[in-house]
Amino acid sequence: MKRLSPGQRWVIGLGAFALVCLVVGVIGLVVGLTNRYGCLSDTDLWPQTRCSGDDSGIFWGSTLAIIGLLHLGVTGLAGALVWTSTPSIAPRPVKRPTPRAGETHRVFSYGTLQQPLVQESLFGDHVPTTPDSLPGWRLEWVTITDPDVIRTSGSDQHPILRRGTPDDVVEGVALALGYEWQLRAVDGYEVADYQRVRVTLASGRTAWVYVAADEA
Repeated sequence: MKRLSPGQRWVIGLGAFALVCLVVGVIGLVVGLTNRYGCLSDTDLWPQTRCSGDDSGIFWGSTLAIIGLLHLGVTGLAGALVWTSTPSIAPRPVKRPTPRAGETHRVFSYGTLQQPLVQESLFGDHVPTTPDSLPGWRLEWVTITDPDVIRTSGSDQHPILRRGTPDDVVEGVALALGYEWQLRAVDGYEVADYQRVRVTLASGRTAWVYVAADEA
């Protein structure tokens, strides 16, 4: 379940305050009317006749009820704008056990997988990264049409790898993924334009990398 943004929490708080004002006002108005007319007999004229006593309950009850209604209206209008302009926050990171030695899946990232928000969306937290580079490949750009990927990365323009000359080098980072499900999450994030292949990085370590599907 997604967490509410600060703006959305303010809307809920203001709406709750308006409801309290409205309820207290209605109760005060009822009590005030009871005090004013509760002692009348069936033959007394209402509302021309009234009991002796304090009418402040009617005044303050009516005032609070009106304030509550106006407050609810304004909060509803402002809330509709805030709710649509401040999206919910991603779920809280899921605490998972420390990966065991020998089970790390290394993925070379040269694009959006380096973004903290993308990692939080895919893995529930940030993952360890190490600067590295990939020789023999070059960067191009591809237009993404998947709305979920665009919403996660914040752009429809993503870099993509194609084979280059021996002098070409692509800079990036190596992500250390401790679980198979994390690797599957990346597979689901990368659209059909990409294909996962094994490569050797400049550091000498092997890693998975997502390249243009027709280059795999």
